Amino acid sequence: MEKLLSYLVYYCLVIPVSRLPFGLLYIFSDFLYLVVYFGIGYRKYVVRTNLRNSFPHYPLKEIIAIEKKFYRHFTDFLVESAKSLSISAKDIEERCALINPEIVHQYYEEGRDVLVLCGHYNNWEYYAVGIAQQMKHQTASIYRPLKNNFFDQLIKESRQRFGMKMITMRNAPRFFASLNDSKPTMTIMVNDQSPGNPKTAHWNKFLNQETGWMFGAEKLARKYNQVVFFGCIRKRKRGHYEVTFYPITDKIQHEKEGYVTDQHALQLERVINEEPSYWLWSHKRWKHKKHSNE
Repeated sequence: MEKLLSYLVYYCLVIPVSRLPFGLLYIFSDFLYLVVYFGIGYRKYVVRTNLRNSFPHYPLKEIIAIEKKFYRHFTDFLVESAKSLSISAKDIEERCALINPEIVHQYYEEGRDVLVLCGHYNNWEYYAVGIAQQMKHQTASIYRPLKNNFFDQLIKESRQRFGMKMITMRNAPRFFASLNDSKPTMTIMVNDQSPGNPKTAHWNKFLNQETGWMFGAEKLARKYNQVVFFGCIRKRKRGHYEVTFYPITDKIQHEKEGYVTDQHALQLERVINEEPSYWLWSHKRWKHKKHSNE
């Protein structure tokens, strides 16, 4: 039954939306916003709770304004994700422009592998689909598979269309161990999910809350002496994004434990404060508490 429903959603909704011209795509997104926000109220309690806890000094009126803008962006993200299944190489390069790839390319010339940390901010699907063809490094992305196998395979194929290599989180240690000097690799990890095990998480203050972070990315970068960047995705205008790389360290083995994760949190918090509505507030980011680790 689940497989049949997945086929119906894909062929009757996702594919038709994917083939819409961009103008009609955003008209559909405007309609979808009304359904998702005012009709269904998708995870509205989670979104508002996250916003109020993250910005306790904001009046309710401002929280609601951010909330509405988040849902408008969220429905844009949904239709853009569908569009990424059929978008051309030319269009994705225009809609996900790299501002300073040369800062990463210098390490390609040195033969060094690079880890880019980012968050669920703006359109990470365009980022995953469009970045490979613009980089000198071989590119790979570590991802958490969806529970729905049908849609998991679709997303994997979409992200790999222009050269991105998809690696599951379970296979990440094996992948890092297999890297060699024949062609340097840039690995992308979206590292703002709630940690599966709070006892092994790294804890810090993020958006006014004690927050646990998965620590695997830093451990792997340290073990294999990788250069680490924060990849910031900003929205230039509707449907157009730009990626800027910010150095975290190229001497990770000289940094204290937790430095990379803390810097990633600081960088992500900075861009969220620039424009709060573009982060994924519907995610249950703080379902674990630090006291459960003590």
